[in-house]
Amino acid sequence: MIISSIYKTVDNDGLIAHIYEHLLAQYVLKRLQDNEFFVLSDIILSAKTYGDTCFMDAELYSSEAKKTYDEALREFDKLVISEDEILRAAGECGIEMNRNIVEVDRSELSKKLREVQISPWRKQIDMAYRKAHDESSVNTLFRTSYVKYSKESDDLFRECVLEYSIDESHIQTPVDQALAAIVMQIVALNFLTVVREKYTVYDRGDQWSEASISVGYRMFLGSLKKDDKIINQLSYDFLEYIKILSSSVFCDNLQKALVRCSDNHKQVILNRSTLNAILGGCIIGGKGWLEMADSARIRQMVNSIELDIYEVNS
Repeated sequence: MIISSIYKTVDNDGLIAHIYEHLLAQYVLKRLQDNEFFVLSDIILSAKTYGDTCFMDAELYSSEAKKTYDEALREFDKLVISEDEILRAAGECGIEMNRNIVEVDRSELSKKLREVQISPWRKQIDMAYRKAHDESSVNTLFRTSYVKYSKESDDLFRECVLEYSIDESHIQTPVDQALAAIVMQIVALNFLTVVREKYTVYDRGDQWSEASISVGYRMFLGSLKKDDKIINQLSYDFLEYIKILSSSVFCDNLQKALVRCSDNHKQVILNRSTLNAILGGCIIGGKGWLEMADSARIRQMVNSIELDIYEVNS
């Protein structure tokens, strides 16, 4: 496992650091997936803004993934980012904060982002501490010369649930149940990268639902009110995405990750406590992880995933 933790600080402007964070994370995840490196099986990525500092933390499970990751970071900071992509990222930040964009100066926003792009990355190991001024922190700065957000409200956005499930007919043992949970979550997280390329959404979290034999996984998304056809569109997009995954190296990559998990508890895709709760008190050991590590079985699970999408505030 290769660990990378780097950051950029934008003096006195946590908001532009936040928008940069959203753009960067999406670009890197898409670049990795295009090169057949997938979230959780090949890389764990966390991008977050604290005060006026954007952190990018990554765990990479191969030198090839690390090489592609480093290339993506360099490429992004040389990229001329389109206005559509910038507005989508600013919109995502708005959904996260429960605030609508009410005014935006596209030219100045692009210029501000370019300044962040050309600033150097620094290693977190070299930082002693950093505290942003309260008025310029990502948690308090909502109105600037380049973008202004509305007052906070819970009624500004569409709230959707993506509910993933696998029929009980595919589940014979607790190991099958564990594999179903792992496959559903990994597929859902990687599908989210594809969704964010087309729609302005924000991941509001997830939830496991227990069944007597199988298991369900819910992902909660905030989206724009104007995207009134997003449910039907996402259902179609998911069917197409499953076809792509099934014909890619996704299943083989996951198989290798499961083997890796069998003898190293620190690299488990779902930790022991989470699996224990999902499986109603059952725990999975090394032999169980090896039993799950079957590419054909993984592919069967992938093709068996059903997705139900609905609104929670309609």
